Amino acid sequence: MSSNIGLTSLGPVQAYLSGVARADARGGVPASVNIPTVSEATEAVQRIARVRGADGVTGLGSDYRKIALASGLNVTWRVEVMAWGTAVLRAAEPGKTP
Repeated sequence: MSSNIGLTSLGPVQAYLSGVARADARGGVPASVNIPTVSEATEAVQRIARVRGADGVTGLGSDYRKIALASGLNVTWRVEVMAWGTAVLRAAEPGKTP
């Protein structure tokens, strides 16, 4: 959605996902089903907006953070992803039923 004309704001929506995974042999974050991605977080925001009755989300943003947790000789990564936006509803056109 590129324009806010004809839209009714239903309020802010946000999603927070986090996961923990043991580091790979080089100490990096491995590809894992336990590690959330930005696309998963933005999809979660879209789902939350639809549950609220919205047609879409405007002003979609995200933040991705990874934190190394040292525990002995092993490194564990904690990945946190947050996405947010504003749920919006398209205004009905006059003379048409929604």
